[in-house]
Amino acid sequence: MTPGPTDPTNTGIKIVFFDVDGTLMHEKKIPDSAKRAVELLQERGVLPVLATGRPEFEIKSVREQLGIDWAITCNGAHIGCRGETVYHTPFSREIVVDWMTLAAEHNHSFLLYGAETMLISTSAECPLFLQARQEIGFLDPLTYETLDEIPEVYQFIAFLDETEQKRYTDPYEDEVALHRWRPWAIDLNPRGVNKSVGISTLLDHFGFTREQAAAFGDGLNDLEMLQFVGRGIAMGNGHPDLLAVAPLRTKHAGEDGILYGVENLVLASK
Repeated sequence: MTPGPTDPTNTGIKIVFFDVDGTLMHEKKIPDSAKRAVELLQERGVLPVLATGRPEFEIKSVREQLGIDWAITCNGAHIGCRGETVYHTPFSREIVVDWMTLAAEHNHSFLLYGAETMLISTSAECPLFLQARQEIGFLDPLTYETLDEIPEVYQFIAFLDETEQKRYTDPYEDEVALHRWRPWAIDLNPRGVNKSVGISTLLDHFGFTREQAAAFGDGLNDLEMLQFVGRGIAMGNGHPDLLAVAPLRTKHAGEDGILYGVENLVLASK
């Protein structure tokens, strides 16, 4: 049986979803106050879950440091418990082969997120990949020799501007969803997949309602989940467009924002 909440008598918020970068993590580290916030939830029988654009293998250390079992990864395309796949929505093989063939022809760099690995379509010395690594951090990706070596892919990060992107996305506009997070970088997921979809799947798994869920996030790929759950909480350092529409707001991630939000917006009385 997959692990779940420890206190079924809890009648308030029963599950809390956390984005990772810029939310649980600040400057590539988990603040002690964020660790304490997760402990408080667990002590009260509330289930903490990661909800990130990163793949399962890349957030393993975060999950284990915090004692969290469940993770929604790849912007909702993969759900795992202790690293094992429970639900997943991969890209079609047609798209994977087509895009990686084009990427090789035009020397474009893509990160490919599988359940247990991360590949790169070019050299890991790609300047835009190195810039992204400096800004938010990445583990070392692997390269591949043939398309047959590529496993199921749940998310691409494409280092492309909007004009270059259209070469890839226009032929599959009905099959692909995107979140642009830099002028030169985008997340690409199967159409209809975002963090709120992964959250809905996990709520059904546990028999919870959206009113019994809270979520913390800072980026535009957190927009759908903050609007979906009963208590959507934006970090004080969040993207301006997210802050403009988020139902609730906590402090900056570097100013104990997670602990403040958990104590005052999740565990406190309405």
